[in-house]
Amino acid sequence: MALPEQLADVVRRPGGEAPLRCLALIHGASCIGRFDAVAILLPLARSLGVDAPRLHETALQVVAYGGYPRAIEALTLLAAARADQPGPSPARGQARARDPEPEAAGAAPAERGRLVWDAIYRGSAQDVLATLEGLAPGFSEWILRDAYGRILARPGLPLVERELLAVAALSLMGLAAPLGSHVRGALRTGASPAQVTDILQTCRVLADRPALAVLQQALDRLDRGVYRA
Repeated sequence: MALPEQLADVVRRPGGEAPLRCLALIHGASCIGRFDAVAILLPLARSLGVDAPRLHETALQVVAYGGYPRAIEALTLLAAARADQPGPSPARGQARARDPEPEAAGAAPAERGRLVWDAIYRGSAQDVLATLEGLAPGFSEWILRDAYGRILARPGLPLVERELLAVAALSLMGLAAPLGSHVRGALRTGASPAQVTDILQTCRVLADRPALAVLQQALDRLDRGVYRA
């Protein structure tokens, strides 16, 4: 079966949320550089009623997991897909409105990031920050300010959806330890075990052999109740 049919079948299979599955695959595929899949998934997302702001946030979040170059590629593909949509488009040279940073009672990015961090890590939040700080002085503040405060704290997607996108990205990247952290984060921010399982099962379609092993381990742990909110 060709990739377009495979992707459509896994996204539209009975049960679960087809639009969220599609966003998860767009995000995860972008993070691993599978832009052939992203180009297929973007029109599929539109056909499922996924609006432009959710797609925009999904592409921007790639910065946190796949890095700036892959985020730029995802945003470029999104802009091209948007240009192909019927309807008026901005005139050449027309300035776009500045995309504001998220506001949370005037908090600085690091403070916004800490709120998101605590929601995801809860009782282990300080220990994980200490571990990161031990890797490189100032690293924990960098992550709080930039990844969490400027990206994950943005409006446009609820935090639970952002965590499910993270689950997709980390499973396809084959990163077992951070995947476990964000599976717990998804549960802590409101996802059900069934929703997390659905996203992991969806990601099988793009997973290579090492990623499949990590993904299956996460599914087994979910099934045994190892991951708890």
